[in-house]
Amino acid sequence: MTVSLRDVKKSYGAIRVLEGISLEIRAGSSLCIFGPSGCGKSTLLKIIALMTRADSGSLMIDDRELSPATMAEIEGVRREKVSYAFQEPLLLPYLTALENIVDIVDISKGEALEMLSSLGLADRIRHKPSKLSVGEKKRVDIARALLRKKEILVADEPFSNLDPDTVAIVMRQFDNHLTKGGILVFSSVDPSETRFAHKSLRMSS
Repeated sequence: MTVSLRDVKKSYGAIRVLEGISLEIRAGSSLCIFGPSGCGKSTLLKIIALMTRADSGSLMIDDRELSPATMAEIEGVRREKVSYAFQEPLLLPYLTALENIVDIVDISKGEALEMLSSLGLADRIRHKPSKLSVGEKKRVDIARALLRKKEILVADEPFSNLDPDTVAIVMRQFDNHLTKGGILVFSSVDPSETRFAHKSLRMSS
C-alpha cells in the first residue's frame, strides 16, 4: 500500500490553497502535516482521503492513478480503503458513545467496548455527546475511525484537546494500526507533534 501525490494544486475561487504538493506514504508509516490554521492542512487531508478532488496533479493509491477517475470510482476506493477522523467530531446527538459506533460501523458490541475502554472511555459508553467533554467526543470519533479497519487512516488534529497521558493512549492505538500495515496521516498546529510520525510536512499560510 502506497499513497502518492505529485504536484497537487487546489484553489477555492481566487484563493490558492495548495500549490504543488508532493508526498509519498508507504504501508506501516505515518505522516504529520503541520502548520498554522488556514494553511491548507484540512484541504490536503481531504484530498488524501478522497473527500475532495485536487484541481490538478497526480494522486495514486496502490499504483492506481485516481486523478482521471469518475466520482463513483473514487467513492468506491474511499469506502474500501479510507477512514477519516474529523477535527470536530461528527457524533449523532441522540446516540450514546457506544451507539455512535455500533449503530454506524459493522462491528460487534464487544469490539466497540474494547476499543472505547482502550481509549479511556469505559465509564462514558452510555453518555450522549452532550455529556461528553470535547476530548472525549474526539476519542469516540477516533475509535469509530479505527474500527472501520481501513488501510488508510486520516485524522484532522487528533491530539487537540487531549492531555499528554491521553495522547499516549491514542498513539498506542495508532501504532497498532501501523503495525498491521496501515497508513496514518494526521495534521497538527503544534510542531512538537511531528515526533509522533515517521515523516512530517510543514505547510505555511
